[in-house]
Amino acid sequence: MKYEVFARLNPGDEILHIGRVKADSDALAKSYARTTFDEESWDYMAVVAREHLLEVTGERTAPSPEVSP
Repeated sequence: MKYEVFARLNPGDEILHIGRVKADSDALAKSYARTTFDEESWDYMAVVAREHLLEVTGERTAPSPEVSP
């Protein structure tokens, strides 16, 4: 499976997309991300299976909810 890797250097910083890893499980993806992107002392790092990303651009499948003032 393909995983996207996100991280931030310091608390309060924005979380950035820093790359991708391929792994057979979530546990391996975490390990691969940790060892692949170990050049920084990350405050936070997360992996997300690519299949769980939700596309925002493109064709709308449902109308946006109305926001009350």
